[in-house]
Amino acid sequence: MIDTHTHSHHSPDGAAAMAEMIAAARDLGLSGIAFTDHAEWYPGDPAFGFLDLDAYFSELAQVRQAYDGRMHVLAGIELGNPHDFPTETQAILAHPFDLVIGSVHWLNGLPGWELPIFRNGLAATYQLYYEELIKMVNETDFDILGHLDLVRRDSWDLLGETLSSDAFREPIEVVLRHLIETGRGLEINTSGLRKGLPGPLPGLDVLRWYRDLGGEVLVTGSDGHSPEHIAFGFSTARDIALAAGFHRTARFENRTVVDWIEL
Repeated sequence: MIDTHTHSHHSPDGAAAMAEMIAAARDLGLSGIAFTDHAEWYPGDPAFGFLDLDAYFSELAQVRQAYDGRMHVLAGIELGNPHDFPTETQAILAHPFDLVIGSVHWLNGLPGWELPIFRNGLAATYQLYYEELIKMVNETDFDILGHLDLVRRDSWDLLGETLSSDAFREPIEVVLRHLIETGRGLEINTSGLRKGLPGPLPGLDVLRWYRDLGGEVLVTGSDGHSPEHIAFGFSTARDIALAAGFHRTARFENRTVVDWIEL
C-alpha cells in the first residue's frame, strides 16, 4: 500500500524530514508515500505562508534519487479551502504534483479545530461543513477529497461527541456523486483511529454509499505528521474498504491514476 496523506517538516505541524518519513514507510513494507504538505491561505492558519515550494521540491528530488526504484515517492499537496482562494490555488497547481488533496479546514472564517466553530451546536456546524464541501467539489480542481467528515474528528477532539453520518446523508451523497462524475476520488483517512474514534474518516457507512453510487477511486492516508504515524490503522482501513465493496486502491502519478493496488 501507499500512504497518500503525510506531512513532513514542510508543514508547520510536521515533525520530520522526508527521509525519516520514507524510512518509516519502507520499514513497514509500504510501496510508496506521498508528501501532501499544507497550502493554506487564511491569515490565521499556522500554515499560512509557511510552505516553501522550492525547498520542498529540492528535498523531494534528493529522496527520490536515494530511493530510486525502491519506493514510489509522490509530490503532493493538501489544499485548504481552495475554493475560497481560486487565484492562489491556480498558481500553486502549476507545479508538478502527483496528487492533490482538497480539504475544508475553515468555516465562515473560523478554524474548524477551535471551539467557537461549534457555538451554534453540533448539528448546525456539521450541516455547514457539508455545505462547504459541496462548494469545494463544485468549484475547485483537486484529485482526492481529504477526510470527508473531518467535522466529526473536530467535534470529538473538542467536545467528545460526534453525530451520525446518516443525518447528513443527502449533502454527503451530493459530494460523492460529484466526485464520481468528475473522475475524482476519496481517501480513507486513518487519523480518526489515531485520535480515538472507532473508525477512520469517513467510516464504513459513507464508504458503502460511495461504492453503491459507483465510486471506484480510493486511497488510504494516515494524515501522519511524524514517522510513527505512517500507515497507522491501515489494517483496519483495509478491512473497512473490503467490507464496503472495494478490492483495490489507486496509485497516482502526475495527477492521474496509473495503476491499481489489490487490497
